[in-house]
Amino acid sequence: MNELKFDTTGPEVKFLAKAKVFLDTVFTLKVFKEDWREDKLGSRDVLQTARDWYQQTFERGLTGNRYDIAARNEARKTLGAHIQKILYYVAIIAEESDIQVLLASGVVTKKSKVRVRKTVKLAPAA
Repeated sequence: MNELKFDTTGPEVKFLAKAKVFLDTVFTLKVFKEDWREDKLGSRDVLQTARDWYQQTFERGLTGNRYDIAARNEARKTLGAHIQKILYYVAIIAEESDIQVLLASGVVTKKSKVRVRKTVKLAPAA
C-alpha cells in the first residue's frame, strides 16, 4: 500500500495556501460525495472551520504576539491532523481516480512503504 503525504514544508503562508488547495480538491472527490465518514473525518463545515481558524490565527500571529503565535501553531497542528486523517482514509477507501486528482493538485505526494537497504561500500585498499 502506498502512503499519501501532505507537503507541509515552507512558511506559514505557504501551508495556508496548500491547505486551501487540498480542501478544495477533497470536496470535489467522489469519495467525499459518496463514502464520507463525517463522524470520523468531519463534515465540510468542520474542515472549513479548521482552515478558517488557522487563517485567523495566522493573521493575528503576524503582530508578533506570543499568545497569537502559540494559537496559530495549535491551529496548524489541528488542521494538519485533519488533513492526515483524510489522507489515511483516502489511501484506503478511495478509487485510483480520486487519488490521481489529489496527486495532480500538487500538495499531496505518494510515498511508497518499501524500504531500501543501504549497503556500506568498502574503501578500496591502498
